[in-house]
Amino acid sequence: MRNPTVALLALLCPTLLLGGCANRDGFPSLARRPAEDAYGAARAAQPAAPAQPAITQGLETRLSALRNTANDAHARFLARQDAATRAANAARGAAPGSENWSVASIAVAGLESARAQAAMPLADLDRLESEASNRAALGDEADLEAINAARIEVESLVEAETKVIDSLLTRFAG
Repeated sequence: MRNPTVALLALLCPTLLLGGCANRDGFPSLARRPAEDAYGAARAAQPAAPAQPAITQGLETRLSALRNTANDAHARFLARQDAATRAANAARGAAPGSENWSVASIAVAGLESARAQAAMPLADLDRLESEASNRAALGDEADLEAINAARIEVESLVEAETKVIDSLLTRFAG
């Protein structure tokens, strides 16, 4: 009895070995072609990237107005902060609904109103950032950087105000 595997190997081995003796003239060379050299030279000769364009006209004015809005609201917040702190201290341990508790709640609500006004420019900054990010994808990042700087400034004001409000609320909310 003959082994079918051995018979199959005996038939396939010579066929595979004969493939190595095939004529090699019909196949393309793997040597570097002149077109590849031209591509590399053209790529190396590209001019340097153009200078970053300036901020879009009118954007700096708009960002300044948004900063001013946030700073004005922050000034109102600071003007109300001392009274709210005194009211929250007076309401420490007071029962909800009592006179001191109500006065402190109203004072903190005034701070929350000022914080909301300081946060309003963030909505405009979001819209401006969305538009600028589209331009930044095309290489114009000056607007996006200016908007992000304004955003950081406004967000820091709002975060500081939030910390103050949270601190006051923990004093009399119980």
